[in-house]
Amino acid sequence: MIVGKLKDIAHYKGLSKNIDTAIDFVLNNDLLALPKGKTEIDGNNVYVNRDTYVARPLEECYFEGHNNYLDMQIVLKGKEGFGYTHISDPGLVQTTPYNDAKDVTKYQNKALNEIYVTLEEGFALVFPEDIHLAKLDVDGQTVEKAVIKIKLDK
Repeated sequence: MIVGKLKDIAHYKGLSKNIDTAIDFVLNNDLLALPKGKTEIDGNNVYVNRDTYVARPLEECYFEGHNNYLDMQIVLKGKEGFGYTHISDPGLVQTTPYNDAKDVTKYQNKALNEIYVTLEEGFALVFPEDIHLAKLDVDGQTVEKAVIKIKLDK
C-alpha cells in the first residue's frame, strides 16, 4: 500500500502503464468537478467512481480486498480514517465470498492488529494483497472522494 498527499502523486509514475494513466488523469483533471458515479478514463482498464458521503462509525465499516484491480482512493475534501492489513493477517475472516462482478471480497479482522491512517487531501493506492477499510469517521465530516479503479497490468 502507498499512502501520500495528493500533491505528491506524480512521484509514483512508472510503476505500471495503467497506474500512469490514472496519475495523468488526476494531474490533468478537476476530480471535484466530475459527476457522481462512474467515469471511464481508459475503458475498463482505468475508471473513476466519484462519491460524496458522511464517513461512518467503525462498526458500520468493513475490510475488503480486490483480485483484478488496484484502488487509488483519493480524499478530495474532508477527511476519513483508512484501515489496512495484509492478506496474510491470521485474524482476517471472510464475511462475504469473492464477487467476480464487483471484484471484491469482504472481511472482518478478528485480531484487531490493523493499521489506521487519516486521509485528508491524500490518497491510498492499494494492491490485491492490501486488505483495506475505508469511509471511517474521524470527526463527522462530509467526504468528497474519488476512487480510481486500475486494472492490474499482466
